Amino acid sequence: MPHAAAAFAFALHGTASAASERYACTVSPTSTFSQSTLIALPLAGTWIGNYDATANPGGTRTVPGLFGGSGNNAIPFTSTVKPGVGITDANPSGSFALVVDRAAGTCAVEGLSIDVLNGETGTVTTDLVVSFSTFRTFAPNSTFIGVSNFTVPLEAGALADASASQSGAAVGTVTANPDGTWAFAVSVPVTFSVAGTSMGQPFTSDTPGALVLGGTLAFGPGGVSLGATGSVNESVAVDAPPPIVNQPFPLPTILPPGSTANVLMSGTFSAGTATTVASASLAATGPLVLRPGDLNADGTVNGLDLGILLGSWGPVGPGNPADINGDGTVNGLDLGVLLGNWG
Repeated sequence: MPHAAAAFAFALHGTASAASERYACTVSPTSTFSQSTLIALPLAGTWIGNYDATANPGGTRTVPGLFGGSGNNAIPFTSTVKPGVGITDANPSGSFALVVDRAAGTCAVEGLSIDVLNGETGTVTTDLVVSFSTFRTFAPNSTFIGVSNFTVPLEAGALADASASQSGAAVGTVTANPDGTWAFAVSVPVTFSVAGTSMGQPFTSDTPGALVLGGTLAFGPGGVSLGATGSVNESVAVDAPPPIVNQPFPLPTILPPGSTANVLMSGTFSAGTATTVASASLAATGPLVLRPGDLNADGTVNGLDLGILLGSWGPVGPGNPADINGDGTVNGLDLGVLLGNWG
C-alpha cells in the first residue's frame, strides 16, 4: 500500500527531536502553606466622642487640652494602620502544568494557581500606631497625654481570601539523581492576594513575588509525583482604601488605664506598603498529557504515529486514537493535527 510505504519512509528518515513531557499536576492535600502579610497604611483624621444629647446622652465626650472644657470636640490625629494577615500550615489546593525535557535538563511551570486557605481560616490582627496632642474624655473620665507613635491594638478582623497565581514564565532545571529520581529547581513569579476586613473596613492586597521551588520529581508509568519546598519575601506598594467615616472605635484609656472611651473615627488613608513572607511544602501528582498526534503514547509524534494514522484512514469507530478530532473519520484534518505536532 502506498501510504504504508510512506509511513515506513518517515519512520526511517524522520529527524524529530525528543519531545518534552507535559504533566497536569494537582496539589496534594498533604501540602502545607504558611503566609504572613503585613500592610502599613498611613491615616490622618479625627476622632470625637460618641456623645449625642438626644440619642446617646451618656456617651463619651472628647475635649482638647489637659484641663478639658465643654462640648464634644473632634481631636486630630495622625497614624499608621497595620492590618496583619497570618496563615499557619494551611492545606492548600491548586493545580499547574509541569513541562519537563529530561534530555535538555529543563523544566517549566505553567498556570500555577493555589487557593491557600482552601476552606480553612487565617487570622487578621490590626494595630494602630498613632500620634495626637493632649486631650480629655468624659464618660469615662480620662486624660490622654499627647504621644507620638503610640501603638493601640484593635479588634481582629476577618480573612476572606488568600491565593497565589502565576504571573509570568517560569523555566528551571532538572538533574538526574543516582536513585532514578530527578532534582529540579524553578522560580515561579506569582501574585499573592489577600482580602478581608479590618476596623470594619474592607482591605485587599496584591503582592508580586517569586515562589522559589526546589525538590524531587519521580516519574512513573504515565505520570509524575513531585515534592518541593518554596519561599518568598517581598514588599510592594498598595493603593489607599476608602476613607473612614464615623467608624466606632473603642479607645483604651491611658490615665487612668483600664477603661474604654467610645469615639467615632473619621479619616483619609494614603497609599501604603504590603510585605509578604511565605513558605510552602508542596506535594503534587499528575498524569502525562499526550500531545495530539502521539497515537502510541511514547512521548513523540513521528513516523510510527503516522503509520497508525494512515493504516486507519477512512471511517472508524468511537475511541480510535487515529481519529484525533473525534469526527468519526480519519482524514486530512487528523493528518494536519499530527504533522502540526511533529517531534
